[in-house]
Amino acid sequence: MEASERRVAVVGGSERASDLRDAVRDAGGRLADLARASTETEATTGAEAIGDGDAALLVAVGDEAIRNAVVAAPDGTVIPVADRRLAFDRDGAVDALRRLLDGEETGEPVRHVTHPVLAVDDGGVTSTRAAFDVALVTDEPARISEFAVGFPRGRDESVRADGVVAATPLGSDGYANAAGGPLVEPGGGLPVAPIAPFSTRTDAWVTADRVRLTVEREGEPIALVVDGERRGAVEPHRPIEIEAVDRVAFAAPRGRRERADRKHSNNS
Repeated sequence: MEASERRVAVVGGSERASDLRDAVRDAGGRLADLARASTETEATTGAEAIGDGDAALLVAVGDEAIRNAVVAAPDGTVIPVADRRLAFDRDGAVDALRRLLDGEETGEPVRHVTHPVLAVDDGGVTSTRAAFDVALVTDEPARISEFAVGFPRGRDESVRADGVVAATPLGSDGYANAAGGPLVEPGGGLPVAPIAPFSTRTDAWVTADRVRLTVEREGEPIALVVDGERRGAVEPHRPIEIEAVDRVAFAAPRGRRERADRKHSNNS
């Protein structure tokens, strides 16, 4: 497909997004209409517009735009632009756009990966989808509760902590890593880690594609936090099921990229 025939959407409301729209035009790509309709402050509309679009390439600028792209699970390839280990900076995104539009297959600083979309089921009527991480945390800081971590093969672990977090590889450099979880490469599974554990000797885990988190002790109010947003209270002994239900094609930079310190999921 010629560059002029490839539709490119750029979502995100920052100055970097405007620069990248100019880069698409300079490289001969065609901007999709949803680029003008979706902004970071229109989270629901953005995800719906992305899902309904037919762009071959989707440039998502900032965490909120990246989350919308993952949740919408578009058919095209996502080019993430943010202060994340598996995302591009502005100049890297411009170069990746040019190479992908030109169809260059050799010497390109771009690798093709997939990232999971997580479905979060709390036993209610609807489930939530996550791109970065899912956490159960005490509503008040430094208040210990007890959590069960259930794995697909029937093995359970129990931890006393302020909370517990599960992440995707894309989100593994955020809240989960700050809590002691490992950085995970695309396709490497879902890291799970306790948050501020009571014991000085605790484990972190990596599970293939699903995990079950449960509050085992009554008393402390516990919140469900999805991609940095509080989604309500968690009832004791009512499991939260987290499962990879879809995968989204991403372009990712080759080599190591320095990243800013990150304590939790936030908007770039």
